[in-house]
Amino acid sequence: MRLSLRGSQPIGPRTLRGEFARFRRNEDGANAIEFAFVSLPFLMFIFGLIGMAFNFFIQNSIENGMSRSARLIRTGEAQKANMTVSQFKQSICDKAGGWIKCGDMQIFVQKFPDWNSAQPDPCIDSSGNVVVNTTPGSDKIAQYSGTANDIVIVTGCYKWNFTKNLPFMKLGNMADKSLMMQTMTAFRAEPYTPPAP
Repeated sequence: MRLSLRGSQPIGPRTLRGEFARFRRNEDGANAIEFAFVSLPFLMFIFGLIGMAFNFFIQNSIENGMSRSARLIRTGEAQKANMTVSQFKQSICDKAGGWIKCGDMQIFVQKFPDWNSAQPDPCIDSSGNVVVNTTPGSDKIAQYSGTANDIVIVTGCYKWNFTKNLPFMKLGNMADKSLMMQTMTAFRAEPYTPPAP
């Protein structure tokens, strides 16, 4: 049986074999096909690397802001200045850097009588949702940090929404795929002179 695909010119089995052999020898576009195979894993690797770099940068910024601001409580400066909860939180955000969204930050300040009872508040619950701090921002920080020689734990919780926008990757630890970054510092307050009531 002979096929006719080009007008009246017949194409037989020998001609089809020749066309197929010529097609197999043709390497035009091979690089594009090879790149298509490796491009998706390569791009996923690059985006993952960028995401992890951002993660390290943000986490380091928050820890820096927390460390510098917690010193205000440790030395009694925050208590003597009658700093409020909102002012203390803003101090952490300012020292962390302008790229930190202060609205996504929560601060827990707790005092304890001894190290054995010291237990920090969690940032997320067992369902992966934010634990909301209901402390009024107008309260004085001294109400929660205690006085000289008290053991204090300051916990910072920052909800980083960047991770829920990454395709194919699960970097978040929350129900909405965001990443909750938690930083904490624990110390015994220095023996400063408490402010007059």
